[in-house]
Amino acid sequence: MADMHHMVQVDGADAVSAYSALTTRDGITGWWTSRAAGTGSQPGDRLSMSFPDAPMTWDMRVTAAQEPTTVEWDCTGGPPGWAGTHLRWGVEPTDGGAVVRLDHVGFPAVDDMFRIVTVGWAQMLLSLKQHLETGVRKPFFDF
Repeated sequence: MADMHHMVQVDGADAVSAYSALTTRDGITGWWTSRAAGTGSQPGDRLSMSFPDAPMTWDMRVTAAQEPTTVEWDCTGGPPGWAGTHLRWGVEPTDGGAVVRLDHVGFPAVDDMFRIVTVGWAQMLLSLKQHLETGVRKPFFDF
């Protein structure tokens, strides 16, 4: 199995704002993709995200949630290699901001998809940071 681990420091945004950006449709469409459905704040909730030129959706089921510090998803659908992976978002309050950590684990191998996703999550975390620090809604993937 292959796992990836990322983190980003967000200045000027509290943990509640960061958690909301990860667990609500309004939050996710502010930094990730403008086409998201569902909610992700309670175990059992489902999220579905669409991306330009992708013939499928990325589907997540919330497996754990503790506001404002932790939300975990099981990926139930998406491109090859995604289904069956697990994502854990951790939000830690800091003086003047928050640290957001992402662990995306359970990829079958370190293959090209894994490498693309690794770079992609780094870009998405920078988009999340920009959204939280500026308040400007600018999803990385915008239809």
